[in-house]
Amino acid sequence: MNASPNTRSGEVKQVDRQKVTHLQRMSLGYLPMRMKPVHFATSFLLALCRRYRRLEWLNKTANPKATERAPEDEYVAENLFPLLQDDSEEILSSKLKMEEFKLLRQHLNAAFNNDGAALGAAFTPYSTFGCDYSMPSMEFLSNQSKNHGNAGAFAWLVLDVSRPGKDFLSLARKIADNATSPAAMFGRPLIDDSTEEYAQDLSDLCGSPPLGFLKSSSDLMRHQTEALRKLAGNLQHHPTAFALRHLVLGLGSWLLVYQIRRIVNCDQTIFFCDFTGETRSRLRAQSAACYSRQLGLFGRSLHLWMESNPSGVSTEDYEAFSKLGVKASKDLEDHFRDFSVRIGWVQPRTGTPFKYFRPQPDTMRVLLMSVLEPNEVCTMDELAERLRRHWNLVLGLLPKDHATLLQHGYTPLDEDSDLQANREAFKQLAVHLGLAWEPSDGLVLFSLNPDHLL
Repeated sequence: MNASPNTRSGEVKQVDRQKVTHLQRMSLGYLPMRMKPVHFATSFLLALCRRYRRLEWLNKTANPKATERAPEDEYVAENLFPLLQDDSEEILSSKLKMEEFKLLRQHLNAAFNNDGAALGAAFTPYSTFGCDYSMPSMEFLSNQSKNHGNAGAFAWLVLDVSRPGKDFLSLARKIADNATSPAAMFGRPLIDDSTEEYAQDLSDLCGSPPLGFLKSSSDLMRHQTEALRKLAGNLQHHPTAFALRHLVLGLGSWLLVYQIRRIVNCDQTIFFCDFTGETRSRLRAQSAACYSRQLGLFGRSLHLWMESNPSGVSTEDYEAFSKLGVKASKDLEDHFRDFSVRIGWVQPRTGTPFKYFRPQPDTMRVLLMSVLEPNEVCTMDELAERLRRHWNLVLGLLPKDHATLLQHGYTPLDEDSDLQANREAFKQLAVHLGLAWEPSDGLVLFSLNPDHLL
């Protein structure tokens, strides 16, 4: 019996989707998905630590269900409670009451799902698109996530190519191994004793990128990688929960800059940020224009890559892209839009399309910590040069920034009324973060520990 036309059409569309997915991996090094930082962190930490836990009891306890999906559904309190009090498990005290157990589950859900929708019921009779935990320690690293596209594994592959990258990975491993917090103590009774090895070949997960691609990506990102190494070194003496979170923000910033630098000439890559908070200002309009330009550029990146690599693209690939290119571009834009907001580079976080570059305070702290040396004091001009070199940030801090912004088409902006206001707002943020002080009018100094130097 012949297959129906609809069946054959569906098979053809599936083949086309697979070809476009392959092209995305070849061009980018990973599959762009609508991931959150916790998903990206899971992918990277699996590559870094190479071990994980199943976390079945934690998952079932922290995801309360009111009704059964199937008989003896263990996500329902009345079925789960006696199993956790069983003599063979001895996870919960026999003195604990059902109502107390239900309240405990709500607290666990709040503690390990504070990213929103990162945690889901992952075991029978449920399945989930992703299951990640806001990791207070590596004991909470699982391998259930499905929506990071192996972005963290790709970052590991690129970083492992260079000496600064290897240094960063070594420092990051120390931070990960030492990470702990009160939340870890809270969830530890539900943690499995045994660990499993993460044996996947990272290169295969990322589409087997050739060594030349990894080396060229490493060379392209050398300044950002140097900033990551400095950040990880500066985080060694901070509380571990703080260090792990800020490490992920730094690595996410690295990935965001990579997405744009791989498309265009490095000198043409700048991120202009508005710190003033004035909704209708020219600063806001130009920062929003910068964001829109980068978003559109990344959306066209697969098409641009195919044009620049004609020998690596088959006729069948071109045909598949001609059918699904619009969707592929939308997927790329969704990936950039979501991740740039969630990693803290873009505001507002709401669904409005009018977004602009302005790092969140935690993200700005990470960027500053990645360019400052321990026990040094530097001026605003020195800091601005480092932010430009390592993160492609142009904030109007330097006299030449006005010409730079004009050269890139971000105009009209006035040196006095616009950029001076941005400098003042940036200074106030840095002082608020505890990384700058103003010893006299017109002089702003930056340091990792200004309180010790006053």
